[in-house]
Amino acid sequence: MRFNSVSSILALSGVLILASCSSSKKLVDSDFMPTTESIEEVVSKIPNYSETLTSAKGKGRTIVSEPGNSDRVTIEFETDSFLSLLKIKNRIGIEGGLMLVDEDSILIYNKIDKVAQKISILDGRMTSLNELASVNLLDLLNYKISVDEVDQVMQSSTDYYLRFKNKGSALINKKSGLVESVTQLPDSGLPYSSIIYESYGEIENYILPRKITIFSADGDSKIIFQVRSLELNPEKLNLSLKIPTDIPIRRI
Repeated sequence: MRFNSVSSILALSGVLILASCSSSKKLVDSDFMPTTESIEEVVSKIPNYSETLTSAKGKGRTIVSEPGNSDRVTIEFETDSFLSLLKIKNRIGIEGGLMLVDEDSILIYNKIDKVAQKISILDGRMTSLNELASVNLLDLLNYKISVDEVDQVMQSSTDYYLRFKNKGSALINKKSGLVESVTQLPDSGLPYSSIIYESYGEIENYILPRKITIFSADGDSKIIFQVRSLELNPEKLNLSLKIPTDIPIRRI
């Protein structure tokens, strides 16, 4: 059961949602073989902009899907390494809600019903946008993999297959080093089961994805996030969510 306030935000936007969680992109190639390259060598090829890319803001079109329904909203976002602020607008530009995300929680403010709620990021299906909101957007744009996470590396003619120590995995393009997909098991505790990255492009000397598809932990729902505009390391960010003093914050 979703929170009424979140449902109202999405209803304002026309967000109903579709059951199409099958991915057109193959996550694992049956022809993967052991590689002579070390884990350190392969991981070093994956772009890691954590030292220079510290913040971003932009706008994206989001298609939210779950069994039986589908629709889309526009999201304006601002993010640094710790916080992400999302402004949700419907098709005609009316702002229906805001979401402020930190490492542990999501603060949701429904401007239409004038309701505020705070939930754990681990409450995976509490909101229709949770797969997107529960991952720091800066980390989502530049998915980083450390050597310590990886247990095994295999390769095909075009890709590396990285097996994580938690039994998850990632598919990396051999030529570019770019992350193509990340998959996690249901018991990982993460709010998603897989992330697919597509349409990489260069902006301000950074190579970042323009299309990100995130599947829910149970695999029944997905979000397609298409970045329409992006500013990197902007001079100013607004990462505060101001809720009127007469509206109490419900903690769930």
